[in-house]
Formats: sequence, structure tokens, C-alpha cells
Amino acid sequence: MILNYLEHIMKKVLIALALAASTTFAVADIAPKFYTGVVTAPVNAQEAEIAALFDKWNATLATGNPAKVASLYASDAVLEPTVSNEVRTTPAAIEDYFVKFLKMKPVGTINMRQIRMLGNDSALDTGVYTFRVTVDGKPRDVQARYTYVYKKVGGEWKILNHHSSAMPEVIAAK
Repeated sequence: MILNYLEHIMKKVLIALALAASTTFAVADIAPKFYTGVVTAPVNAQEAEIAALFDKWNATLATGNPAKVASLYASDAVLEPTVSNEVRTTPAAIEDYFVKFLKMKPVGTINMRQIRMLGNDSALDTGVYTFRVTVDGKPRDVQARYTYVYKKVGGEWKILNHHSSAMPEVIAAK
């Protein structure tokens, strides 16, 4: 009888230890990822051409001119922005988004990216970027996942689709 009781206690202890260990591992596996690196140089001329499109877009943000930023998008572009719940599907709606967004003085940095050519006239640039924005007079970094789909329109690269979403997992303050 005592032996059965000890076996029962031992099983409970082992189960508790197993649960504690699995919880620790599960927490480690779901810890939020924060990308701190800056992307490496493109591997070929095509990738460099596509990577430069983000640099052009980022430099255009710095002008503070929403019409100039919107002009980088195709006439049938779709913008799924980070800081608005409204999907923008017209040039006017895209420009309207940038009227508000540019007030935060955004400056973007690519942290990781993958570029894929989708033929000669279209490309995909997807990854993670961090934006330094100013909110209530204070600088703040916002990291987001992004996807740009580019297409050539009249021989010029335009943004056909731009999706950006803030990282869903909150990073604890250090």
C-alpha cells in the first residue's frame, strides 16, 4: 500500500516536472522576434534595382509631400497600410493615407528582406522594416512586416501592392 502511494506521488511529481519543462520550452519558442540586423547587399543587379525602389520610396517620404509618395504607386495599386484600418485602392485614397502618415516624419530601415523577380516586368520585395516615427513629439520605433509587389508601367517601376503590418507580438521593454 505504501509502495502504491509512493508510486502515485512520484507520478505526480514527474508529471509536474514535465509540465514545467514543456511550459518553459513553449515560452522560449513563442518569445517575440525583434529584427535588429540591417539587410545585406543585394546579390545581383536585378535585386539591386528592386532594393533601390524602397530607397526611392523612403527618400520620397522625407520630402513630406504625399502627392509625390502616391505617384510611386500604380494607378490600380492597393495599399494595406500599417497605421490605418482602411485598405486604399485609388490614387486619391493612397495620397490621403500619406497626408496623415507623413506628419509622423517616418524614416524606414530594412532589417531583413527577400527579393524575387516575377518575370522581367514584376518583382516582389518582402521582409521586415523598422520605422522611426515621431508621436506626440517623441521618437518611437515601429517594426513591421512588409510586402511590395512592383510592376513596370510605361517602362517605370511602380508599386502595385504594398502591405505593411506591425508585429503582432509585443516586445518587453528592457
